[in-house]
Amino acid sequence: MPHVVIEYSRGAGERVPIEALTTAVHRCIRDGGVVKPKAVRTFAREATFSCVADEHPQNHFIQIIIRMAPGRSLETKQQLVRATLQAARVVAAPALSEGRLGLRVDLYESDPALAVQESTLD
Repeated sequence: MPHVVIEYSRGAGERVPIEALTTAVHRCIRDGGVVKPKAVRTFAREATFSCVADEHPQNHFIQIIIRMAPGRSLETKQQLVRATLQAARVVAAPALSEGRLGLRVDLYESDPALAVQESTLD
């Protein structure tokens, strides 16, 4: 943990290089000193169907969700969210400057009492 899910509206990948954004976000979290680097898992998925704002066909969103175990201070979590947004913003800058793009980062804490896992990753 953490697990990072990048969800984006259909067609957003035509304006934002999603592979580069996913790599940038993954490395930001992995190398940020907040979590164990080997614990980070990041993936992106396009919404098959999506409606954004007034449903204009050029409206797009990218939602980055960080799910991690509890135990960090509010300040540490806020720094991680801001750093993640900045890493994504760098990649998405051209599309952001064109407009009609929403970019958001949320962090949720997982309840260890309600999670089980098995992993052979070192």
